[in-house]
Amino acid sequence: MIGIIISGHGNFATGLRSSLNLIAGNPANVEYVDFVETDSTETLKEKYMSSLNNLSNCNSVLALTDLTGGSPFKTLVELKAEVATPLEVIGGTNLAMILEISMAKDFIDDLSALAATALEVGKNGIIKFELIEHEEEECEDGI
Repeated sequence: MIGIIISGHGNFATGLRSSLNLIAGNPANVEYVDFVETDSTETLKEKYMSSLNNLSNCNSVLALTDLTGGSPFKTLVELKAEVATPLEVIGGTNLAMILEISMAKDFIDDLSALAATALEVGKNGIIKFELIEHEEEECEDGI
């Protein structure tokens, strides 16, 4: 079973939890870690260790953060080298990604495959609306 940690600056994680719960319910084995103004990176690391402990029933963990290169991302990357649990870290998380992964983790048991799915869904969830005008075509046969 794969656990998930969602993290980011401010209330990014708990904000996404609110959206996820509204749309899809409260998925099991998902931890939410906010990096608030009063936290140091050491405090953040302690929060991650607590989350990993809460996910001890999982054989691996996918960590999703807001910004690649930000403190939540970098701290998780550092932890990856320190913990025994297999851990993948992805930056640039969006709601489409989290919705898909929170359900997919129940039937995808390969951490690399779940991470690849997260990247694909996250990228495909970003679009720009384009209004396309269609010309009406005349049909001579009445259809």
